[in-house]
Amino acid sequence: MNSTFGDEHMSFYTKLAAYITYLMEDRSHSLADQPVLALLKGLSAVYRYGVVRRFTAYARHPERQAHLAAKVISLGNITAGGTGKTPTACMLAQWLQRQGYRVALLNRGYRSAAEHGAAIMSDGKDVLLSAQEGGDEALLLARSLPGIPVLVGRERAQTGQLAIDRFHSQVLLLDDAFQHWQLARDLDIVLIDATNPFGNGALLPRGILREPVSHLSRAGFFIITKADQRTEADKQAIYAVLTRYNSTAPVAEAVHRPAWCVSFAAWYEAKADRHTCEQLPHQAVIAVSALGNPASFEATVTACGYTLAGNLRFDDHHQYTNDDLSVMIQMAAEKKAVLVTTEKDAVKLPASFILQHDVPLWVLGIEIVIEKGKEELQNVILQHIGG
Repeated sequence: MNSTFGDEHMSFYTKLAAYITYLMEDRSHSLADQPVLALLKGLSAVYRYGVVRRFTAYARHPERQAHLAAKVISLGNITAGGTGKTPTACMLAQWLQRQGYRVALLNRGYRSAAEHGAAIMSDGKDVLLSAQEGGDEALLLARSLPGIPVLVGRERAQTGQLAIDRFHSQVLLLDDAFQHWQLARDLDIVLIDATNPFGNGALLPRGILREPVSHLSRAGFFIITKADQRTEADKQAIYAVLTRYNSTAPVAEAVHRPAWCVSFAAWYEAKADRHTCEQLPHQAVIAVSALGNPASFEATVTACGYTLAGNLRFDDHHQYTNDDLSVMIQMAAEKKAVLVTTEKDAVKLPASFILQHDVPLWVLGIEIVIEKGKEELQNVILQHIGG
């Protein structure tokens, strides 16, 4: 595996993930890649069979789905990788709260101790679990949503019932649950990444699709994220695909916007106000992330007006170690740069090491802004929850 898929700082697993991502792209591949591509294509066929069979089992027998005494809204996507679900979930949860609803956010707690159970990450007042106990995304949501309970667990029917019993929740917002057919929902909102909407058209692991594109027919609303990173012609091509499979669901457009940037110490201690990005030292920066779509984060960093001196990409949901921090410090010194990361990454970083060694690390906050179709999105949500 050559340097195209990582540098000397990256682990073998991260380089392997980068190589698989390269194979999943819609591009020409070398002759040496063909055996692996053939294997991935075969695995993709097996994956498709399993997904379609599982979906059909629920589609033909809706009585198998759990029903809860609350309105259920699912937020998800049809592809693997980052589409902006976490900031969108925050935005919608806060809006529902402002409308006077008792809302709870349900997250799977991916790769956490609580994933296979049902646990409360936050009761709306205090954060009760760590990233290891409840998951990095759930911890970020808990920190970002004062007054809104965040619960974790793979089985959303269990966490949803817990939210109803403990917090009398009226609306349950399911984070990343378009493929979670076990629980009936009132509305499916599907996010489409404008920079890579459907990949190469193949299902995992040959492509990035979680299920066939035809399943977009289930969506009640679409949000095209990162819309500002594509041309109008590119967006019209996405609209054409959405209309082909679902001619009734409205479509909104959203952009990722840098909202603030603070030092890691200020972010961790939660003492300082969140500042604007202009207050970050105007010098070279190194983007550090463990995301499904690191290129999008790096584009946001450069959009702030900073010079990207390099990046450190880890596999999605990577758990950072002190050794990783040592690599970051070394790279920052070599490049004479500061480090910039996301909130999702910050919740997993070893804070004691960072504070003890005065690591030049800043945290960049990202928000989702609906630039087209905001009122229509709000009206559709209210119609489905009876508002």
